[in-house]
Amino acid sequence: MRPGSWILQAAIAVIAVIAPCAASALDVERAERLYTRHCAVCHGADRGGYIGPALNRDETRLSRSEVLGRILSGAPPTLMPQHPSWRGALSAKERGLLADLIKTQPARTLSWDLADVRASLQVLVPPGTAAAKGPRYRIDHIDDLMAVMSRGRQGAGKESKVVFFDGRTHRQVGEVRTDFAPHLMDFHPTDPRWAYVRDDAGWLHKIDLYEMRTERKVRAGLNGISLAVSRDGRFVAAGSYVPHTMVIMDAATLEPLHLLELAGVDPDGKWVGSDAGTIMALPNANAFAVALEQSGQVWIIDLDRPGMPYKVIENVGRHLHDGFFSPDGRHMVVASYDDHVNTVIDLEQARIVRKIPSGCKPHVGSGAVIRSGERLLGIGTNIGDEKCAAFEVTVFDMRNFDVVKRIPVVGPTESPAAHPNAPYVIVDIVGTGPDANKLQFIDKNTLEVVRTIEVAGTMGHSHFPEYTARGDFFYVSARYRGDRSMGLPGGQLAIFDSHTLHQVKTVPMDVSAGVFSRVRARSVVVGMQPPVE
Repeated sequence: MRPGSWILQAAIAVIAVIAPCAASALDVERAERLYTRHCAVCHGADRGGYIGPALNRDETRLSRSEVLGRILSGAPPTLMPQHPSWRGALSAKERGLLADLIKTQPARTLSWDLADVRASLQVLVPPGTAAAKGPRYRIDHIDDLMAVMSRGRQGAGKESKVVFFDGRTHRQVGEVRTDFAPHLMDFHPTDPRWAYVRDDAGWLHKIDLYEMRTERKVRAGLNGISLAVSRDGRFVAAGSYVPHTMVIMDAATLEPLHLLELAGVDPDGKWVGSDAGTIMALPNANAFAVALEQSGQVWIIDLDRPGMPYKVIENVGRHLHDGFFSPDGRHMVVASYDDHVNTVIDLEQARIVRKIPSGCKPHVGSGAVIRSGERLLGIGTNIGDEKCAAFEVTVFDMRNFDVVKRIPVVGPTESPAAHPNAPYVIVDIVGTGPDANKLQFIDKNTLEVVRTIEVAGTMGHSHFPEYTARGDFFYVSARYRGDRSMGLPGGQLAIFDSHTLHQVKTVPMDVSAGVFSRVRARSVVVGMQPPVE
């Protein structure tokens, strides 16, 4: 035996004894349960990232102590609770378990197949239960309903709900708990009774707007926000980030009918799985269009043919996200983050007809189209990134898709709002800078920013503006940052007069987010809303 070799052998023996103990020191199963209950709604069920960043050993750059600090004190001005609210929800040992999980374990690979979707279906109101024939609350027209997503300060719990208002009187007329942070709403196109909500834990809720209650819900995936109801109202589709799937369901019963694995060849020739960036119901055909984020493809799924076959449109762009239709329903405009273009697709011919240069990281939200003199113009917002030299809104002609103007704004923008009866296009300034609580107003005729307002007292973000059905008011969500343990509210809904821009009402709301007008059910695109009697 060579000199010193016994020392090496002894060290190896000690490591062999210690290693299993170190590996078993973390109760991974318990830690994963804690993560699922408290973190997955924002950071992804697989810990691979979702609305919040990835939390796993391969991607998290924070130290263990920094992770513990974030759990306690949040990360202003993000959606992570900006106060030490977790101190009461999690013990020191539980916080330590989560930190160890994040720092030592890789992201998980999770599945959720058609059988899992089917098994998750919950019927909350038995068939045959007596129901009102119209709204149980006072409202002039069902299109006057405004729905506001209240995420709740921890993305779950009793404050995670949809809150409904009469858009003429601004009276709250109801609320429906979702238990996890609600993200997106779509309305039934032919029956005004029904609406559908997708929450960030992947559940799809079928809501009775007359009774203000959830009739059924089903977990279409483990995380995911995309949602659409078919033109004829027979089908509802939900796309997921975890796993990479899209489920088509019976809109009446939420019974799953068809599941598609979302994957394809990206513009660089690689086969990759994809999130469902957006799902849209075509206005002129009984079909869904889904944008595959990472694959850079758009699929058009025929709902009337056996097996629901689909056409694939390739090379739409790198990192696809949201989109909107032209008013005639012929074209679809899809934002490509990494190529800095808005791609125009002819839906009848299933082909790309134009790629519009669209500034820094286009994010069109629900899109908006306006009439400006004799022109029909599309409005493209740009969410930007740290490399953006300047921020702008891209305006393009909806007939030939030429860029008409680039309008300078004070920061990244996310969700344009427009209405035929209102003089302004509203853009929300988002991000983390000092202007993130501002709204800017673009005159439809001059295409210039003519007003900038700050939503008073928000200390944070003001976003998702939405005009009421008649266009005389607009609603905007205002989210706070700062120490809410000191009694500060978690946010507010702010309501403004569309012409004077005076604030007419404030409603406290815990982390308010997306705002959706019921008139969207009769609209092809925001900005071209039909009149309400």
